[in-house]
Amino acid sequence: MRNQRVFFRFALRDLRGGLKSFGVFIACLTLGVMALAAVAATSRAMRDGLAQQGAALIGGDLSFARAQGAPAGEHRAFLAEKGKVSEIVTLRSMARREDSSQATLVELKSVDAAYPLTGELRTDPQAPLADLLAPRKDGFGVAIDPQLGARLALGLGDSFFIGDAKFVIASWIRREPDAMGAFTLAPHVLLSPQALAGSGLIKPGSLSRASLRLLLPGAGDAEVEAAKQAFLARFPDSGYEIRTRADPSPQVSRNIERFAQFITLIGLSALVCGGIGVANSVRALIDRKRKTLAILKALGASGGEAANFVLIQAMIVALGAAILGAALGLALPRVLLTVFADALPFPVAPALHPGDAAYALGFGLLIALTFAAPPLEQARVLPVTRLLRENAMQTRGRSGRGLALAALGGAALFGLALLTSGDQKLTLQFGLGVLASFALLYAVARMVMALARRAPHFGGLSLRLAIANLHRPGALTPSFLLSLGLGVTLLTALTGVEYNLRAEIGESLPANTPSYFFVDVQKAEAPEFERFLLAETPGAKIVSAPMLRGRITRIKGVPAEQVTPGEKARWALEGDRGVTFARTLPEGSRIVDGAFWPPDYNGPPLVSMETEVARGLGLSVGDDIAVNVLGRNVTAKVANLRKVNWRSFGINFVLVFSPNVFEGAPFTQLMTLTPPDKPVAAREAALLGAAAQKFPSVVGVSLRETLATLDDLLGKLALATRAAASLAFAVSALVLAGALAAGQRARLYEAVVLKTLGATRRKLLTALTLEFTLLGAVTAVFGLLAGGLAAWLVTVKLLDAPFALYPGPVALVAGGATLFAIVAGLLGTARALGEKPARWLRQE
Repeated sequence: MRNQRVFFRFALRDLRGGLKSFGVFIACLTLGVMALAAVAATSRAMRDGLAQQGAALIGGDLSFARAQGAPAGEHRAFLAEKGKVSEIVTLRSMARREDSSQATLVELKSVDAAYPLTGELRTDPQAPLADLLAPRKDGFGVAIDPQLGARLALGLGDSFFIGDAKFVIASWIRREPDAMGAFTLAPHVLLSPQALAGSGLIKPGSLSRASLRLLLPGAGDAEVEAAKQAFLARFPDSGYEIRTRADPSPQVSRNIERFAQFITLIGLSALVCGGIGVANSVRALIDRKRKTLAILKALGASGGEAANFVLIQAMIVALGAAILGAALGLALPRVLLTVFADALPFPVAPALHPGDAAYALGFGLLIALTFAAPPLEQARVLPVTRLLRENAMQTRGRSGRGLALAALGGAALFGLALLTSGDQKLTLQFGLGVLASFALLYAVARMVMALARRAPHFGGLSLRLAIANLHRPGALTPSFLLSLGLGVTLLTALTGVEYNLRAEIGESLPANTPSYFFVDVQKAEAPEFERFLLAETPGAKIVSAPMLRGRITRIKGVPAEQVTPGEKARWALEGDRGVTFARTLPEGSRIVDGAFWPPDYNGPPLVSMETEVARGLGLSVGDDIAVNVLGRNVTAKVANLRKVNWRSFGINFVLVFSPNVFEGAPFTQLMTLTPPDKPVAAREAALLGAAAQKFPSVVGVSLRETLATLDDLLGKLALATRAAASLAFAVSALVLAGALAAGQRARLYEAVVLKTLGATRRKLLTALTLEFTLLGAVTAVFGLLAGGLAAWLVTVKLLDAPFALYPGPVALVAGGATLFAIVAGLLGTARALGEKPARWLRQE
């Protein structure tokens, strides 16, 4: 124990001489730990923001929402006895200029005098909401999203139409307390209930959504839950979707978790890749300290004590680097809040949580210990005579113990990743993928070395030197491929997934894809509207289907809230869904189980379900499902399961009922229009404007604009993933720098020998260029193959989308990797070209 304390003090004293050997070591660990801490802290800040702003986001402590129909008076009266109540009605419509030259989709929100119950509504100019929405002599006052003003080229005081009513822009909306910002597809319009009634948009079957919001002043979570249960006990079949402030948006919460998990895995990849930099740095440290180690051993220190001397230094530096990385990562949410507060879709609540720091620190220290173990074995086993040689580290000692310790550390890393993961299956698959990539990269490196060793001696001196450098003792080949290979693989995979998703959204649509969707077409005006469309677009194909909104309330007699759905069916239980009824099988569907009912069926209620959702809900043919439509529960038996081709963008529904279930109910028609030729933007605007003028209650949606919005959202998500992948590649570059530094002495020694034998600077430069070109090419090919395979797996197996190879971006990644390898390699070995032989020969 006394000897260990002595070595600890000696190691600390030796560190005072500087951290020259630890530059790459510190950078790799700092970046990797920073990434993990940043993701953990940011996702926690977003979750905490949702929790803290839950009441504002749902408009109160409790929200009761349902589609198509105003809340019953008894429901409002019951809630009013418990606290303050506000009623909100939302629906989508078309806003159009006075001259009808342009129209665009908007989301209307009718708010009463009590709005907002909680949170702050910010407008520009700021004024009492009642004053802003008050009627004027030339129309109703409204507050609108600035995006709407930009789309219709309108300013404050300008007028426009929605439905049958004229509106005047009284203010711009700067922040809605109950809006999810970036997650909306249409600009918002705030208006009064009187204005909504005057618009004529609320008709039988209109796809509106009414919400009762309840504020319980001073109530805790238990009181809020008690109020919810009291309402359910009093009105068990009311059909409301009920949200509490504790869980304002389960879907957003899950999306945060999923995205954080994905970025965390990329960060872990960067940290694991940085582990190679740790190994190279420790190896370089041993090379620099070899004379110190030789003296220690000559004075009687054991191999273990010599290794501990290096380990103590490495772990002290690792702890410092990990603490620095954790501090930088924990600061990121505050930077986001300061710089991007207005752009974030909802408030975040950054706070320092020791758990986030401990999480990132744990991974960082485990990585350092795991990857430091194999090179530390060299310090233990190399004899004094070898340590005193300039090329000592080119000779590898037995490393069985070091590899065993590394394997143990790797298992601990894997276990920690699984333990802290929200999706253990994904983490397991990703971890196995990274492990397989490293194993394959190492195997490829050994294969390249074997091929180089067996290659015939042809070409000039430079080519022979380049090939010999690929397999010589202490060759850079394994370190080079391991360091850059994973980074190139990640970049290729993410690029492939992004381009395939963009193609899926907008480039690979079937030829018969509809260009327009028209919603809220009243039954009475449907024939006239169809004639209007045919007159405007002769030769177009029109498809229509009845549409209602409903919410699944029971599955096989069990309340939907008590059902645990599969991951791909969870969305079907959140909120209300579009439902329809049909006499024949919808186009774009095929039966996979059961049989469709006859056209004249008039028996007990039946329903046809999309197969993936049905199986995710545990339903099969013959089971019962209850759906609340128009305030009443309808229980139907599953007659068949359908496979739906959603990529056709045609009319299709998860739930298709038999024709006798809703035929007498108030419903609207959903129509699609497929012109004979692809419409241009000007023609789209003219058609939507004309439709909005003649049929004010009909909502027209351009598929092109919708896909452009989705593409923009995908681009924002891709930016974050590219940033994470770029971080991984930056770590790879640092690892490469460490590998070059670790082999610097061997390069210098080799250059001295070759110069002594007559080699010129030009020949050495050519040899190095050829060597790094070969290594870069091999790395690029591996990255493209492995990354392409990963992109295919994610696109086809996980996202269920078609896959195509895009040679342009792929070639850019390959060319960039090769060029980077050449430049980095030459910069890292430039010193060897100018080294004078005399000094080295004197040392030998």
